[in-house]
Amino acid sequence: MKIASVPLTLGSAAFLAGVLCLPAATLADSLKERQAKVNEVVAKTRPAVVAIQAGMGSGSGVIVSADGLVITAAHVVDAATAGDKEDGKGGDQVGIVLPDGREVKGKVLGRDRSRDAAMVQITEGKDWPHVNLADPKNIKQGEWCIAVGHPGGFDPQRGAPVRYGKLWLANDKAFYRSDCTVSGGDSGGPLFDLDGNVIGIHSSISMNLTENRHVPAGVFRDDWDRLKKGDVWGNSNRVLSDSNDLRQKNEDKSKPEKKSAKRGPRLPEGADIPDEPESKPAAPVKGSVWLGIEMQNTDEGVIVSQTIEGSPAQKAGIELEDVITKVDGKAVGGTGDIISRVKAGAPGDKLKLTVKRGNKEQDIDVTLAARK
Repeated sequence: MKIASVPLTLGSAAFLAGVLCLPAATLADSLKERQAKVNEVVAKTRPAVVAIQAGMGSGSGVIVSADGLVITAAHVVDAATAGDKEDGKGGDQVGIVLPDGREVKGKVLGRDRSRDAAMVQITEGKDWPHVNLADPKNIKQGEWCIAVGHPGGFDPQRGAPVRYGKLWLANDKAFYRSDCTVSGGDSGGPLFDLDGNVIGIHSSISMNLTENRHVPAGVFRDDWDRLKKGDVWGNSNRVLSDSNDLRQKNEDKSKPEKKSAKRGPRLPEGADIPDEPESKPAAPVKGSVWLGIEMQNTDEGVIVSQTIEGSPAQKAGIELEDVITKVDGKAVGGTGDIISRVKAGAPGDKLKLTVKRGNKEQDIDVTLAARK
């Protein structure tokens, strides 16, 4: 079996730079061994990688038990929840697309929004192909890793593409980071070690490879029972802060959330959503800016699922169901591209969004503002 769709990333480039210094015979043997190992992992794990149809978009996930438990990113299934439950519990339905194209039903269980972790239960069938979670003690910074998912949604002609790279930050107190190339639709998909164990779940992505973040496997291990029970807690605003990667992960071990004052899908751009009225507002980061939309990945681009009243986006004329296809002239691969550009800006900076509204495309200039 040959590896399909394995682009040269920063990590793989570093690997090649190192091995090219070896004698030709040794180099060939090293590359063949590496390819054989990756092929072995792909054959072992791909049957457990699924696409998740939630609301108007899709993400990815991976089956981790024979009875059909799927772990994914919270922002993937939040798109199907239509707001918080009254009792702070999960329970909404999503579609689980299997590698052979069949679709089965899944029930959304628990979500830790601060860590972008979620669990789904397949509600039909049994004896599912599944993979194991890695032991956090065995996950080392600098190790090679394999990213799998469904960028752009499930494609029966392609299957789940494989990306190869390095884990360059392994801080299990918050998020892992890798240079594996991921894009819209990969969210919720698995990051494997070279033994085929899940070391992380794709969370936020960017045009900058070094911004790719993954929920550590240890987050799911630590809160396994709570996620399985269906608790919903945490604050998606915190997923976007780089300081999260250095914060202790027990800050949000609180009781489940009460009903939110705001309804609708919440995805990474949820950084623009105010905190719950009953909670203490988070202090704004000095110099931070906001755009003021909620977003969801689609095959066409990033769809606007909500605009916040008085926000820069709303003032500029961005409307509900606009599809953002470009940012400053660059094609958008997913919500992470827009988030990264906003985070890099300052109050007063202009952001040119190319949006598709109906059958027409237009450019809209948005002036970023300091977060209130």
